Amino acid sequence: MEIILSAIFAYLIGSIPTAYLIGRLLYGFDIRKHGTGNMGASNMVVVKGWKIGILTGAIDFMKGMGTILIIKGVSSHWTYQMLFIAASFAAIGHMYPIFLKFRGGKGTATLAGGLMGLDYQVALICMVILLIFIAITDYAAPGVIAVSTVMIFLFRIFGYRWGISLLLIPIAVIMIARNLENIQRILRGEEP
Repeated sequence: MEIILSAIFAYLIGSIPTAYLIGRLLYGFDIRKHGTGNMGASNMVVVKGWKIGILTGAIDFMKGMGTILIIKGVSSHWTYQMLFIAASFAAIGHMYPIFLKFRGGKGTATLAGGLMGLDYQVALICMVILLIFIAITDYAAPGVIAVSTVMIFLFRIFGYRWGISLLLIPIAVIMIARNLENIQRILRGEEP
């Protein structure tokens, strides 16, 4: 039962639409109608610049990490299974927020925060991989796909059982699928 409650809690926290709220409250616009149409930090960078994009990403990151830390602090019976599922559901909440008719962002910063809450070493390696891809390609999508592919193996390398590490397969598949459209736009030269 605690796993289900943790997943619901994580999903609801992840569903808080950071980029949408910042766009509406600070600038009076809907971020989903500008730039790439994505409701996330990378689109906020495209539309409003690095400063507000970093703020958006930091808040989304904290949704993921905060969820894990709260569950660890509140539940006296938390398990890694519970935490891995919660990290995934926080990202799913960001991608499919109940508060905005299930139309959200890519979940990258929220999942990164969840990974940081799970294991900072794995999270830092994933962030370095992402930043390398961004530096080389000038886009986040190729790096997100790379990180989604390797994060399961990184958790295994850092001593987590396969049964726990493999819990990330569904979110990895969703992350890859959510970024394929961006890859297609990059290849066509249409990605902002």
